[in-house]
Amino acid sequence: MDTKKKVHAYVRVKPTDDFAHEMITFGDDGKTICIHFKKDTKRGVVNHQHTDWLFKLDGVLRDASQDLVYETVAQDVISQALDGYNGNLVS
Repeated sequence: MDTKKKVHAYVRVKPTDDFAHEMITFGDDGKTICIHFKKDTKRGVVNHQHTDWLFKLDGVLRDASQDLVYETVAQDVISQALDGYNGNLVS
C-alpha cells in the first residue's frame, strides 16, 4: 500500500432537460469544468466580480452510470477500507 495517497476530486454531472448549457462547459481532457455566470446589468457592474470559474479535477463524469461512478470513484476506497485503511466518500 502506498502511504502517500492524495485526495481525489471528481464531479458527476447529470444533464436534465433544463440543464444550464450556457453556464457549464467541459474540457476535452475529461478533467476540466468551467462555470460561467453572466453579469446582471440591471444591478450594475461591480469591480472584481468573478464570472468564470475553472476547475481541474481527477475526472468529470458526464452522463455516467451508477456502475461507472462506483468503479471510478468508490471501488478502491471501499476495498482499502475493508483491508483496514481509512477512506472517505463525500457527495
